[in-house]
Amino acid sequence: MWREVLRAFKFALDPTPVQAEALARHTGAAWWAFDYALAVKVPAHQRWQAEVAGLVAQGAEEAEARRRVQVPVPSKPQIQKRLNEVKGGPGSILAPHSGSGNIRVPGRRRRR
Repeated sequence: MWREVLRAFKFALDPTPVQAEALARHTGAAWWAFDYALAVKVPAHQRWQAEVAGLVAQGAEEAEARRRVQVPVPSKPQIQKRLNEVKGGPGSILAPHSGSGNIRVPGRRRRR
């Protein structure tokens, strides 16, 4: 008889204070970039929803309205290019990786 044995391992990070600070900066920068990208894409989705609702209100079937409505959504390369323009270089006030703290994107809650 064959028996499967599962093993589990626990790992914990134990960074030095300098490493912890670097991890916090990188995590903050990742959150900032995600929030920025989301803030760029959400208005396009809201516009799409409004246009679909408008067609449905005019009597169109919802499934047909969803197919007909075409709203341009910024692509990943477009968002990355704009993000690089916005955040500036190292040491910039807008650069989340510069150690100056995270920039809040309007409408988003700060993570703890």
